[in-house]
Amino acid sequence: RNHDRWERGRFPSVYQSNRRFRISPYRYPPGYFARSWGFGDVLPRGWFGSDYLLGDFYAYGLPYPPPGYEWVRVGPDALMVDRYTGRIVQVVRYVFW
Repeated sequence: RNHDRWERGRFPSVYQSNRRFRISPYRYPPGYFARSWGFGDVLPRGWFGSDYLLGDFYAYGLPYPPPGYEWVRVGPDALMVDRYTGRIVQVVRYVFW
């Protein structure tokens, strides 16, 4: 199934990571709970803190985000989010465990 994997120059809305990474335990922001976020959803500002932003996205096999976008960790997933609106433009499932 080639349509659900990232390829250079192509940004599918949702795909599954080829590799998984074990990093620090995940804690949801206060007042939020486990939920599966999807393409087009708006991520609340509670997830834009330094504990959730993925500044080292390249180390996890994620593509460089375009200007105005950031990678955010939510549970086991990485989400590319428009930093101004919070709109999710790409979801990578099961990057972390």
